[in-house]
Amino acid sequence: MSLIGDKKFFAIEVTKDEYAYQLSLYIEGRDILQFAIKGVVYPHRWSDFDDIVEWFEDNMRYILNEEPLSIMTSGSSTTERYENCYKSELKVPEAEMLCDWSFRHSWFSAREGSYLADVIFQNVNGKIEISWDNTELFKEEGVSYLFPKGRYEVDKVQFQKVIEEFCSVYKQLSLFF
Repeated sequence: MSLIGDKKFFAIEVTKDEYAYQLSLYIEGRDILQFAIKGVVYPHRWSDFDDIVEWFEDNMRYILNEEPLSIMTSGSSTTERYENCYKSELKVPEAEMLCDWSFRHSWFSAREGSYLADVIFQNVNGKIEISWDNTELFKEEGVSYLFPKGRYEVDKVQFQKVIEEFCSVYKQLSLFF
């Protein structure tokens, strides 16, 4: 078990057993990746997290630099502003820009078919905003997230440190399994 960061604020925990890896993303003491199906609570487990690590390594420069949504909308979090953009009638160039921005700021494309919560990471005024709204995500499959919606800001340097250490720890774990 490797806990990186402080669970009370912002941390990532990665573990491995003989069957799968387990990933927890703690925001203010809550693992926002946990979900329930038919009342049974599950952590986020998958055969590997190679795609998540690769996604962070490829996109950290976009997350750390202020790269606002290409389309201006209102909302109390980046996730809400993104959803409002997505709901509006966009022309093809705007839709493509939004898709590109989303790929750089949401790790959802790295889920490999798992029930990974959709989380957006964006630099807002020098802090990294972590926001999510998974109230409808996988609902048709009976999935409900324990902490379906939220927003949190973490110091940019602390965020980078935790993510880089997570990537390093994961790579070390994967060498032995």
